[in-house]
Amino acid sequence: MANEDILDAIAANLAQPRRARTDAGEVEQHELDRQVAAADFVIRSRANAAASAAGGSPFAFLRTARMEYPGATG
Repeated sequence: MANEDILDAIAANLAQPRRARTDAGEVEQHELDRQVAAADFVIRSRANAAASAAGGSPFAFLRTARMEYPGATG
């Protein structure tokens, strides 16, 4: 699935109700902000994979990772 397909799927979800109920059952979609976050993650992951395949470090995506220790404040 291409990045444009992911963005098109989110746009299609905007045109539909979040929850639908019929005789066959009930369907509920994830919240839009979660869909956007998931799409952003997939697009960034693919960009990092492409950069790694082009000769970059396979650990380049770790530079943008945020670490939080349990019980830490700040």
